[in-house]
Amino acid sequence: MGDLEEKLNELRIAIDAVDDEVLDLIRKRAQLAAQVGEAKQNKGNAPFYVPSREASIIRRLLARNADAAHASHETKISDEAIHGIYREIIGACLALEHPMTIAYLGPEGTFSHTAATRQFGATPKYLPCSSLELVFDEVEAGRATYGVVPVENAFEGAVTPTLDLFADMERDVYICAEVQLSIHHHLFTYAESLEDIDVVISHPQPLGQCRDWLASHLPNAQLMESSSTIRGAQIVEEAKASGSGALDWQKCAVIGPYSIVDQSDLPLVQRNIEDFHDNTTRFFVIGKHDSPASGEDKTSMVMSIKDEPGVLHNLISSFATRGIGLTRIESRPSKKKLWEYVFFVDVQGHRDDAEVAAAIAEIQAKPGGFIKVLGSYPVSKPL
Repeated sequence: MGDLEEKLNELRIAIDAVDDEVLDLIRKRAQLAAQVGEAKQNKGNAPFYVPSREASIIRRLLARNADAAHASHETKISDEAIHGIYREIIGACLALEHPMTIAYLGPEGTFSHTAATRQFGATPKYLPCSSLELVFDEVEAGRATYGVVPVENAFEGAVTPTLDLFADMERDVYICAEVQLSIHHHLFTYAESLEDIDVVISHPQPLGQCRDWLASHLPNAQLMESSSTIRGAQIVEEAKASGSGALDWQKCAVIGPYSIVDQSDLPLVQRNIEDFHDNTTRFFVIGKHDSPASGEDKTSMVMSIKDEPGVLHNLISSFATRGIGLTRIESRPSKKKLWEYVFFVDVQGHRDDAEVAAAIAEIQAKPGGFIKVLGSYPVSKPL
């Protein structure tokens, strides 16, 4: 036992020494980041947050981590762990360049909040908003440096309120990054059994993403929409506190993220009730600028053209003839004229790439053609 304790003490001393080295290196990195901030301030209007630079850092480190593990035949540290560690380091260093406020669909604990912290870390000030429109407003007004908004779910499709806000041509915001977040939904309730549940409350997206589970396990329950998953939990807690009202808190359930356990006393009774366990939601980071090219980018745009036969072909042919891949296309009513539509398109490549720029110019030159580039940004991976 004495030999074991001696060995453990040696290892702990070695770990402490490594921790001291790591801290010194982080401080050195922070000093360099502060110098970068000073250089940008001297330049004037250079954006201090450059998603393409951050993406390049993370990609390089993930590749280095994989190569080192392969060469040494040691257990590889997970990509998610590396990303999380360096996201916090980058976020803390970025705060030395410029303090940031990040707006998101609140309250705290929502999936939007999780996506925001995955992108920016714990250092910025976070501003919860009661609606997606307010997130856009805060960014446009400069009260928030950036905003994080959901745009689509892999199985439930587009978040249409977000698309409608991007379709508003008066909006002066750009997409500068994307975040892909693995989504898991859980059931919370004070009810003693599933049979006692009469009402299920959540945001419309989770209700849709758990549609099959609800039909199988709670076929007679009423579905009630809330502005966010966390708001759903608050509604039940408020009903419990008041002891009266239209809702019987003992017969209500809430669907939402695990973070509900930190936001309320609602018991978690069923984990991972989403219909597809590889469920992923994509979020956009919006700001007053987009991102320079990173080498692996997407460009999002909204466009329309004169309504006539073959209208969609006329739009996408400009990309197809140049070998530009479309990764998403959605149509939404223009809300200006009956049966008139605008199309949201994501393409592979950066708006400054020669072929992408040529395709955009060609659409603009077509009779009745209109196109607005919403932003170019680095391709992300699910986390």
